[in-house]
Amino acid sequence: MNKISKSIISLGLGALVFAGCDREAKLLVSKLYFESVENIIEIDKEATYSIELKSRLTSAAESDVNVTFSIEGEEVVNAYNEKYGKGYKVLDNAVLVDDASVIKAGDVYSNAVELQLNELQNLVEGEVYLLPVRLNTGDVPVIDGTDIVYYEVKKPVKIQKAAVFSNSFIKLGLTPLDVFTDVTYEAVVNISSFGNNNTVMGCEGVMIMRIGDAGGGTVPKDILQVAGRSEITWTDNPLSTGVWYHLAFTCAADGTANLYVNGENVIANGSFTMSSDLTAGGADFGFSIGMVPRFMWGTRPFYGLMSEVRVWNVVRSASQIKENMLSVDPKSDGLVAYYKLNGAVENATGGIAAAEVSGISFRDLNTPVAIGGGL
Repeated sequence: MNKISKSIISLGLGALVFAGCDREAKLLVSKLYFESVENIIEIDKEATYSIELKSRLTSAAESDVNVTFSIEGEEVVNAYNEKYGKGYKVLDNAVLVDDASVIKAGDVYSNAVELQLNELQNLVEGEVYLLPVRLNTGDVPVIDGTDIVYYEVKKPVKIQKAAVFSNSFIKLGLTPLDVFTDVTYEAVVNISSFGNNNTVMGCEGVMIMRIGDAGGGTVPKDILQVAGRSEITWTDNPLSTGVWYHLAFTCAADGTANLYVNGENVIANGSFTMSSDLTAGGADFGFSIGMVPRFMWGTRPFYGLMSEVRVWNVVRSASQIKENMLSVDPKSDGLVAYYKLNGAVENATGGIAAAEVSGISFRDLNTPVAIGGGL
């Protein structure tokens, strides 16, 4: 059973200086609070996890201060999500072994009580669960905003298999009837070697995410670009072989476009000509991943590994992209196609299937995918 002191990363509240002063007696007014109100717990294989829960005073009181703790539920989690734009789930199966504590006269810290998290083996990889715990007392004032401590609990995603692309492709079964007013592309890639033009995903001549255009254009073969009816290029920032990247592109109906690399917005509020039809009117090459099959001016293959390929009909926010690079809920609003590529070519949303698959194989990885890390 792990202890909180070893595994929680405290986001902290900063230095707290709280004191009230009675003008005549010059005595400090002691107030109660949690020191760190936001904490992150990463779970690996644990089924249970133990936290030592304490509160403290801004200054020692002359008499004992009695404190109680209570686990909060859906109402508080929903309020947190709304305030900070999150989608955290309620962490169930947490219990307080004892819900009462005392800060002895002359001390500032309460004795610890145990907060136990159970059945953690049932957590879903990539999901973030929120556990709020509130403190209460009738003996001294409580500092506003510090009466609830939040524990963000998550099981990190471990991608240990990816698809190998080498003159191979997945053709997505989109048609001109699949109308896009907004769009987001996402993919996790690891390049083994560069060709002149390396197709990640999209439709040639309309909206395609690629690396380079050295064959027929002026973009070096290791430079990230989205091209078609417009172009957005991450100039002077060459990608490397043997490194995992998360690539994302968003375009709104008004043409406002953003390009992300490893969760960072590298081109913000650019301009791109949006098209409601991402298939070039149903052309033979259509919307594809990894190559442009049967394209008259060359198939432009990607050489390397891919995982977590996604197509959306909504603009994903910067925080949504950064927080979900290695996994996302297949039931997310606007997710049209989701190819995890962890051993099979299938749309995890259960929606539009692949129209054609050619030459895809899979590789077991020596170490799990780490964005910015090698194989």
